[in-house]
Amino acid sequence: MKKIRKTALIATASAMLLSAIPLSSSAASATAFKLNIDGQALLFPDAQPYRSGNDVMVPLRPTAQALGFKVEYVPASKEAAITGSAVTATVKSGSNEAHIGGQASIAFGANAVVKSNRMFVPLSFFERTLGLQTAIHEDSATASILTAKASENAVRTIVEKLVAGEYEQLSGTYFDNALQKAVPPEALKAGWEQTVAPVGKYSGIEAIQVNAAAADQPQFIALLAFAKAKVALTLALNTDNQVTGIWIKLVAEQTPVPAGLIEEEVTVGEGTKYPLPGTLTLPKNSSGKLPAVVLVHGSGSTDRDETVGPAKPFRDLAWGLAEQGIAVLRYDKRTFAHGQSFTPDMLLSFTVKDETVDDAIAAAKLLKADPRIDSSKVFVVGHSLGGMLAPRIDADGGDFAGLAILAGSPRTLWEIIADQNAAAIATMKDGDPAKAANTELVAAEVKKAQALAGLTDDEAKKQTLFGIPAYYFKEMDSRGADGIAAKLTKPVLVLQGEADVQVYADKDYIQWQETLKNNSKASFKLYPGLNHFFAKDKDGHVDAQVIRDIADWIIK
Repeated sequence: MKKIRKTALIATASAMLLSAIPLSSSAASATAFKLNIDGQALLFPDAQPYRSGNDVMVPLRPTAQALGFKVEYVPASKEAAITGSAVTATVKSGSNEAHIGGQASIAFGANAVVKSNRMFVPLSFFERTLGLQTAIHEDSATASILTAKASENAVRTIVEKLVAGEYEQLSGTYFDNALQKAVPPEALKAGWEQTVAPVGKYSGIEAIQVNAAAADQPQFIALLAFAKAKVALTLALNTDNQVTGIWIKLVAEQTPVPAGLIEEEVTVGEGTKYPLPGTLTLPKNSSGKLPAVVLVHGSGSTDRDETVGPAKPFRDLAWGLAEQGIAVLRYDKRTFAHGQSFTPDMLLSFTVKDETVDDAIAAAKLLKADPRIDSSKVFVVGHSLGGMLAPRIDADGGDFAGLAILAGSPRTLWEIIADQNAAAIATMKDGDPAKAANTELVAAEVKKAQALAGLTDDEAKKQTLFGIPAYYFKEMDSRGADGIAAKLTKPVLVLQGEADVQVYADKDYIQWQETLKNNSKASFKLYPGLNHFFAKDKDGHVDAQVIRDIADWIIK
């Protein structure tokens, strides 16, 4: 049971009416409380809820009946039986234990008591025995019970708002204050649309599941069906049915591993606070120690395959390289595996070091410790953001034999985001008022970005930039790819798709050539017709020539 120190949303008229009803004489000396069920005040005909120690005592029969349970009380034994469609519990006056199905015993808070011919049980009884979410709102002297049905209805409404693109209303009405700051509407829009853009038309909610054991609030997982894939939308809801956490993930589908390969489940960062499940792909019949690759993800919360709709570029790379005698390690990104544990306050100080760098270094160490791997021939293949960070990962402890940068950039991340926004605005009609408004908005964000270096860390943590905490960009800029990469003398392979509309062949690829001009071991290749994922379209596989070029570079 969570104590909440903020004003609850209650029906004012009901609250006024309730306050006019006198307390029974037995409870009048205790602190009076009101009780809400799914946000609606429950009116009691006589005995009223009251504070008792750390709990709130509520009349059992009217509360349980309002929740849809049947109650039978035996005066002689002072025992009550509460029966619902899925549970039967008995509780006795003077005890703080309930018996489920006549067998299992579950403890709750204060002892049940009988006063003025009414049995009272603590609010915690409904949480621990019946599995309902409860809360005590100290400032309004209100206790709350939230049923799964009300939460499921809220989840359905939230899904409707997301699908309709009503991000402003969704954030302002359904997000709690902390989440509104951590995930502003523009960030919600970007995260949602980036995830669902490749998966086709939305067709509906396939199922809603409840993870009641998650953290201190239940999480509701809505499985959403699209034409080409499924998406899992996870929402943490408080007792006001406000969203305190939101996570959006594509649901991966299984495909058989090619016959000539084996895959082993491994853990990157085992024993740390954030262990990451991963897959090590190896050729089935190999002799001698193998060269190996660590795959490093692009932006966003992505799985080990870097799944985007039906495309799985990291799986393609892993299988393709392993078929040419190279071991490949891929793993779930930290934000994918542990994103639900990050609070809004944690996200304000979140950096690429936390998100990517530390885990990639741990992955390199895992490979080098494997006796089947040639520790002097461990390479990094970074895609998009992973490519931008590859020089930093190498310098901060990865210590790779070489770096392959796929669709990365030596520019700052905020410059790339600004360009992406500008490209989208350019497609709008000149007469559209939104075009001018968005142009001004992007210009204002760029101005904020240009001032980042002059901010203290605390100041940056209080601002956002393109909907993301500004400190994320500030810390990344302090260890920029351009400066680190310019000092590299080891082999570097830069690959770029000419049809990439996220990182640009006429800007980022050219700047890599300038940055690495003094490195005689740097090589470059541009692929006509390939997109950001080195495929000919969003649904396609990584082009076979790209995989051959990476393998040849590693082997040579």
